[in-house]
Amino acid sequence: MVANRWFIDSETGELADVLLCPPDHYAWIPSNDIAISSMARGARIDQAALGAQFRELVAALEGEQVACHYLTPHEGMPYEVYTRDSSQTTPFGTVVTRLARPERRAEITPIHEFYAPDEIWKTCTAGHIEGGDIHIIRPGLLAVGVSGGRTDEAGAAEFISWFEAAGWTCRMIRFPEHFLHLDVIFTMVAENLAIAVVDVIADEDLDWFRAQGIRLLPVSYKEAMRDMGCNVLALGRERVVSPLHCTRINQMLRAEGLRVLDPALDQFSQGGGSIHCMTMPLRRKSLLTG
Repeated sequence: MVANRWFIDSETGELADVLLCPPDHYAWIPSNDIAISSMARGARIDQAALGAQFRELVAALEGEQVACHYLTPHEGMPYEVYTRDSSQTTPFGTVVTRLARPERRAEITPIHEFYAPDEIWKTCTAGHIEGGDIHIIRPGLLAVGVSGGRTDEAGAAEFISWFEAAGWTCRMIRFPEHFLHLDVIFTMVAENLAIAVVDVIADEDLDWFRAQGIRLLPVSYKEAMRDMGCNVLALGRERVVSPLHCTRINQMLRAEGLRVLDPALDQFSQGGGSIHCMTMPLRRKSLLTG
């Protein structure tokens, strides 16, 4: 019997608990195109700013009454801070994912240390799948990104099969590998509202999102790849956390009536991850209970 202490059935229900990892051993490594570009132009991590930005993110979350839980940071795991990838909360229990990059596979050990055994519903065993590609949009609706890099078709198919068995509508969203994860080009910001790089996502997938009643606000390629502009976190109740440097996107979100919390996070975004990557929601209020 799964102990459902942790539960989410959407990307936009009111967030109560979230999993983070302090950036004690964070480093940019040449494992994605964004970090490679940052390093090639001579950018370097400012360690003082890095710590201050993480604390600012935590303060923003705690200021909205979100309880923050933490993985223990481990030396030799420079991207453990991106907690989105190594596990996935579901309505049925926690899923342990299957990380693709060799340098990240050890991150599964801290996941097993954090969760109680009876909190783990499934463990992925086919191909590879990472949390940044998994979007539990709302009860009954799931999208999984497939680039062939971080998440491949076998990994996505296994994960989707569990939800289809529960009667959910599911879709694979395919995109070029250099975008890393689906949350680099698509993220929900409020119920039935998302930001997306509409010039990258295939027309048939855009049509599918719209057919589900999801309105898409456009983000440019440059905003996505330079700024990690799509990589935001919905808190529910018309609130969203988005990086300070994403000024146009933040203005667009505010114009939609959303309250935007905007901590500085450029030390993380230059490494190929931002707010959505850094947060694994553990518990949200169900959209079915109002």
